[in-house]
Amino acid sequence: MAPAKQRTPRATRNPDLIRGIGKYSRSQVYHKRGIWAIKAKNGGVLPRHEPKAKPEAKPEKLPKFYPADDVKKSLLNKHKPKPTKLRASITPGTVLILLAGHFKGKRVVFLKQLPSGLLLVTGPFKINGVPR
Repeated sequence: MAPAKQRTPRATRNPDLIRGIGKYSRSQVYHKRGIWAIKAKNGGVLPRHEPKAKPEAKPEKLPKFYPADDVKKSLLNKHKPKPTKLRASITPGTVLILLAGHFKGKRVVFLKQLPSGLLLVTGPFKINGVPR
């Protein structure tokens, strides 16, 4: 087995002051790289190189191993999600307590159940700051 090649780290033109922040601004690096000179030679535009032609793909080889048993195909899932059923005790105007999220622990007033199954509640906003 051949020894792995050691990569020499490339020296950067813009050393980091701290991680992610370079010493020089974008325009200073532009001038240090000399891009202005390359553009001047080519009529104010960076030269474009034509992409290399890709080599022709080799025909796909057949696998050497075939499984002895047929691979089972998974069944289609025909389940259609339905909106969750509400408790009979939850009616418009009922006071609920939120158990999760930003307003956890706040008491809110139930307005209605949306078609997606979510419950529409409100603060009232003036009292406890919970929006619709």
